[in-house]
Amino acid sequence: MISKKDSLVKFLKEKPLIIWGARMTGMGFLRFSSSNDLNVINFVDSDPSLLGKEINHTIVRSPKDLALLKKLNPDLVIIIAVALKEDEIVNSLDGMGFTKDDFVLYSDYCDVFYTIDIVGTCNLRCASCAYTIDGQKFSKGLMSLDDFKLVVAKMKSEVDLVTHVSLYNWGEPFLHPDLNKIIQHLHENGIAAAVSSNLSIVNGDQIRKVINAAPEYLKVSLSGYYPDVYDVTHGGGDINLVKANLYRIRYFIDKFKVNTIVDVNYHLYTNNNGKNLKKMQELCDELDFSLSSVNSLVMPLERVIDYVEGKDEAKTAELNKILPVTIEEGIEIASEYKLDSCPFMHNQVNINYDMSVPVCCTVFDQTDTIVQKNYLESSLSDISNGKDKVKMCTKCMNLNLPAYNMGFNRKKWDEIALEKISTDL
Repeated sequence: MISKKDSLVKFLKEKPLIIWGARMTGMGFLRFSSSNDLNVINFVDSDPSLLGKEINHTIVRSPKDLALLKKLNPDLVIIIAVALKEDEIVNSLDGMGFTKDDFVLYSDYCDVFYTIDIVGTCNLRCASCAYTIDGQKFSKGLMSLDDFKLVVAKMKSEVDLVTHVSLYNWGEPFLHPDLNKIIQHLHENGIAAAVSSNLSIVNGDQIRKVINAAPEYLKVSLSGYYPDVYDVTHGGGDINLVKANLYRIRYFIDKFKVNTIVDVNYHLYTNNNGKNLKKMQELCDELDFSLSSVNSLVMPLERVIDYVEGKDEAKTAELNKILPVTIEEGIEIASEYKLDSCPFMHNQVNINYDMSVPVCCTVFDQTDTIVQKNYLESSLSDISNGKDKVKMCTKCMNLNLPAYNMGFNRKKWDEIALEKISTDL
């Protein structure tokens, strides 16, 4: 019987292809395309921070260009390669006059996306993160390189296509001494690598080794340009060290001639959305890095549920005061998008450093949300069956928190944020 992989390659062979989605899922499909001699002519993405960027010699264009691209390439096929928000993109294509014959949902062929939290701790205590929860118990540790190789082998044995892996969830992957070797192992297996970091990292040699390993995607999370603002929401970090490391990364990208996309993920609050944001944009422009701003959320999932249920959590209430969109406002926006199923739950397999498998990437409490204790000893059906038994998921769906966590209707989020009084003038 022909595999999903072979079926996809056969269908796409000799056709001009557009990848809608210029982040990790799309980058993974580009690596897959290169390995199978497919003809990708462009990326398309609605994020203005990515427009005009070049990802492995492939330009990112606007969805507005699709009509012209189709006219120039009558056999054009659009690959919707995103982990989330597929329905929004399908609706956009429908509004442009494209039919179901014009596009392929990559998730129909690659229906499991893997996240491996290779580090079970973080060096910072950011205000919106799980690590700031008082009384929260969490284990610490690293996934060994040998165990990581076993995980990759199992992934490849259980699904037809594994094109990319995210090497982070709650932990700081730059704390792993073998991060470069982990990235190299993924590449040796034809898998693209995504890394996220607060980049408040003293070890300059670690940065050199990681960039030399050439991860496809490096997200840098921060929340200000000046220390007085950054320190409020990125506890324990050093923004001047972060900025120095951004220059180091630019140097090593140029020195090693790698194609790593650096995406500075700027967490918006009402205390950092003016002069701090402007200065960080100028720095990213200088270094030719993308800057993607995002209205900050409170994480993890159980923290939001506790807040909604009125449980006393002073830090969450205090943080809510400086969110561009409060928890209440965000949930109200999300209520406009009733989801039949949870995309976080059904299309992801998340693996912690100790091999335990949580129900999704938005939870942190390991008391009630671990669906299997050892990924290596669990089948995909075991994992799926375990997810169906997590009681928190019912609360989450009733509150429509998946749509809240995905930030559906960014336009409405931004409208509310603009109404808030900024202290960053």
